[in-house]
Amino acid sequence: MSALVLPPLREDLALSRGPVMAGVPTWTVYDPARHRYIRLGWQDFEILSRWGLRDPAAIVAALEAETTLRPGAADILQLAAFCRDAELLRPVGAADSARLAASARRGEHGVGTWLIHNYLFLRLRLLNPDRLLAGLLPFVGFLFTRAFLGVLVGGVALALFLVSREWDSYTHSLVALFSLDGLLWMGVALSGTKVIHELGHGLAAKRLGCRVPAMGVAFLVLWPVLWTDTTDAWRLVRRRDRLLIDGAGMLAEITVAVLATLMWAILPDGPARDAAFVLSSSTWILTLLVNLSPLMRFDGYYILSDLLDVANLQDRAFRLARWRLREALFRPGVAAPERHATGLGAVLLAYAYASWVYRFFLFTGIAVLVYHLAFKALGVVLMGIELWFFVCRPILGEVVAMARLGMGTRLNRHGVVTLVLLGGLVGLAVVPWHGRVDAPGILRAARQATLYTAEPGRLLALAADQSATEAGAALFTLASADIAHAIRVASAQLAAAQADLASRSFDAERRRAQQAAAARASEAAAAFAHAEARAADLTVRAPFAGIVVDVPRSLAVGADIKRLEPLGVLIDPAGPVVEAYVSENDLDRVALGAGAVFLRGDGSRLGLRVTDIALVSTRALEAAELGSPNGGAIPARRDARGVLVPEHAVYRVQFAVQAGQAVTSREVGHVVIGAPAESLVRATYRRAVALLQRETAL
Repeated sequence: MSALVLPPLREDLALSRGPVMAGVPTWTVYDPARHRYIRLGWQDFEILSRWGLRDPAAIVAALEAETTLRPGAADILQLAAFCRDAELLRPVGAADSARLAASARRGEHGVGTWLIHNYLFLRLRLLNPDRLLAGLLPFVGFLFTRAFLGVLVGGVALALFLVSREWDSYTHSLVALFSLDGLLWMGVALSGTKVIHELGHGLAAKRLGCRVPAMGVAFLVLWPVLWTDTTDAWRLVRRRDRLLIDGAGMLAEITVAVLATLMWAILPDGPARDAAFVLSSSTWILTLLVNLSPLMRFDGYYILSDLLDVANLQDRAFRLARWRLREALFRPGVAAPERHATGLGAVLLAYAYASWVYRFFLFTGIAVLVYHLAFKALGVVLMGIELWFFVCRPILGEVVAMARLGMGTRLNRHGVVTLVLLGGLVGLAVVPWHGRVDAPGILRAARQATLYTAEPGRLLALAADQSATEAGAALFTLASADIAHAIRVASAQLAAAQADLASRSFDAERRRAQQAAAARASEAAAAFAHAEARAADLTVRAPFAGIVVDVPRSLAVGADIKRLEPLGVLIDPAGPVVEAYVSENDLDRVALGAGAVFLRGDGSRLGLRVTDIALVSTRALEAAELGSPNGGAIPARRDARGVLVPEHAVYRVQFAVQAGQAVTSREVGHVVIGAPAESLVRATYRRAVALLQRETAL
């Protein structure tokens, strides 16, 4: 070991005492080339203090003689590898120069790769605010006093009290905020409060003697947000100083929220009160829902890190969680990446697992958001990139690492159980076992007609619900004073015109007058015939023999009926059919003649057979009971005409019902269609290809 010479440390590094964490002293190394701080433990500090010996054996001997530490040569080499990876060592020889050049080349990206990694989060540096913050500090010093903190706490309590007194008004205004104009104004308000937020961080850091070298703007999913470089806070030894910098941005926003809420409570209705509400609500929402969350690298994350006295909280928690997961699955016997007290270790594990779940749904949601924000062809590509880089690739990387770990260690009972379970999951994914297509459906008569009134009037007689009738039978009878008056007027005009025509004898000199009288008689006859036809329309008759169903309960003798108002449905119970609406993704698995089952609400089943498959998707959902606005299973919305339009492409499939069945009313149910078995992998692939083809089609 003595033959090994350690490379020297860089001369521009600065070493300072760090905070005491978990009762153990720490030291901080500052790398000015990258404006980066590295926290060292006691043993690492003692080793680096003797790094000038350049010999691992000599360093071990010196530590044993001068301290109570008992490191081995392996610990020296491990720290050397860490310093090399962190580029804290001076390059010695051609090998180190080549390694640094290779590292620089790995950091270089082409335009395409750069866009892939930065289109969701682009960070730009705008200015060095250090002198500006130093100039502002004397004017805002009162903001960092206990007196102001007490006033702020009292303001929060008062603001919440005033809002509670007008809670309904506040919440109703909040609902109205989620409109296009409301979201736009919320964005403007958030941009303004974000400036104040970052100034809070910068002023707090400057007050505590830290350097603030940069402020800039970052584009998060194309939305601009400000950022402030407070990396220099790593130099601070006292935890409460770091917590002040962490929370200063939120305290600044809470101050704005309190002032805006108080203004909303005292101002009269008008533009000023609306502006105060937008500023108040948006600031409270941003502070509570975003900044306080420790699961992403926002203020809540740094506050939790300093409260726990755990630097690099996320990376260390993730390493510990991966180690624990691998130990639980394979028991390889690998040492933990670091030792923690039992309580702290449990907190770190809980934090890591919660962050993984949160990130999965967050990045999946961002992928869907990107898909909808971009035009469809580009949206599909960007969504795929997002899902691959931030969801699928990390999961697959961990699966590969576990597989290598399992193959590289001796197989034990835990490993056998893990492999069996993994094989079962793979089997469920690749083995075709899903052999059915499910769709919402409705049981109805094959022959049916909705009964409408062609003329408005007062109801004189109506058919009872579920009553049988013959073809041509009168079902609903109405009376109309307007039509009766029109018949009387037309009858009188016709009689007068006919009398005038009969009184005139043929006379060549009076031919023109005779022709006019004949024309008046013809017009009167047409008017009388039209009035009688309207009167006939006041009686609604059965177009075929059947049963009257779905008569509205509100219908009663004497009720006023509007034109084209539905009065009920006439059905032929002898020929029931089932209509189902199949998703576009499953349509190619449904074939004519395939067997199916209709699951009724009472638990009974009807045997079906596919008789017709629509060639085009359904533009308007005729079976309104199946639409989501009416409690159905098909996501749909109403257009300007009130017609139900499906949110996604669905196709109508019609089924014949087994013989001997009759139907007396429409019935909503669930259809299970027999289809070729398909694996989850194939189904996912087929749906992805269908999505790509649909969205890229011209």
